[in-house]
Amino acid sequence: MEAVNIQFAPSTGTEPEWNEAYARLADYFRSYQLHNRIRRTQLILETLRRAAQAHERDPLRTPTEHSIEQARLMLREWLADIYSDMNLSDSQLEAVGRLGFHLSGGPARWPNFFLQQQDLPADMREAMRMAVRTSGPGMSISKMTPREMDLGIVSDVAEDTFDRLEQSPWLRYALLVGISVAVLGYLYQLLT
Repeated sequence: MEAVNIQFAPSTGTEPEWNEAYARLADYFRSYQLHNRIRRTQLILETLRRAAQAHERDPLRTPTEHSIEQARLMLREWLADIYSDMNLSDSQLEAVGRLGFHLSGGPARWPNFFLQQQDLPADMREAMRMAVRTSGPGMSISKMTPREMDLGIVSDVAEDTFDRLEQSPWLRYALLVGISVAVLGYLYQLLT
């Protein structure tokens, strides 16, 4: 395991902004079920280092935005290496990669190799690829056109009832009093 180097002093941004970026990155990596705190801290610090460099070039965006962008870029680079021979777009790569990592048991079996570019175990690479190959058919775009919902006679009766209640305020009050009396009577019987 690599030594954890905690020297981090960005030249742009404020301390609260970088603390917020740290917290969001911790949540992001926790979503991958990385319970190994040392590895998670290593990834957060590496991501923050890259985000600090990006923030120097573009200080108009917040450190949190740069941090999440860098984390996703690191993830795409890592997954592009694993799924190099599959023809996947960036969004497909992220979805397939997350699915493959979880289905292969990556968080429990290989937490120290998450986002590691070198020395990736061959069994991890194959398990992630196999999980995606056997997970089901490829995704395809479908189109659903909205249609009016038809509930049959129930909707007709409900509509007629609401129309009558709307036209007659006394009927509404009588119904409200009737329901209230029924509820109070039921509660009275329960308590006695």
